[in-house]
Amino acid sequence: MVASRTGASPAEANTATQSSTGLQQGLEVWADLLRQETGDGKFLGEQPVVNRWIAAVSRWLVDATLLADAASLHQALEVMREAAMRLRPGGATAHLETALITLSEVARAGLDRARQTILADTLDPNSWAARMLLLVCERPHITSADIVVELGTHEAQISRSGKALAERGLLVKSRHGRSKGWHATPRGTATAQRLAERGAHR
Repeated sequence: MVASRTGASPAEANTATQSSTGLQQGLEVWADLLRQETGDGKFLGEQPVVNRWIAAVSRWLVDATLLADAASLHQALEVMREAAMRLRPGGATAHLETALITLSEVARAGLDRARQTILADTLDPNSWAARMLLLVCERPHITSADIVVELGTHEAQISRSGKALAERGLLVKSRHGRSKGWHATPRGTATAQRLAERGAHR
């Protein structure tokens, strides 16, 4: 079950829209320059120019990550991937190539964090899935039978919740000795932390 995100005030919604628009405009500026560079160094060959471009992209990535804008971060990664395929190794854009590798990794990390935020924000803290995730984080390798007892529900519910969480990459089930237990993935742990923070602010 997912929680509604329509409770934002008009002012918050307007701010979010303005931030999204600003991100898109910023992306278009640095991405357009990168698209024009074909590998001969005409646009991004001189190191001072590349350094200014890197600084601009770095600031953009920070903003996109803080806003958890997964769509923009995904778009940025695609732009960088396409550019990397056009550049010539060791040529006039060698400095740019090196920067693209680093910036792409930062963008991937930002995208993963944004997706974690979205997962946490759309998972109802009162749902069985959320309660199961929090319990597994508190008690690694807890079995489904123990979860049923702890949460006071039935086995079919825990089976459905566990499957949903596993499909989202939040939990995994593995054998330890004779029993199979649940573990939270790093993404699951981060999501549980955000769920706990949301609960604390209620």
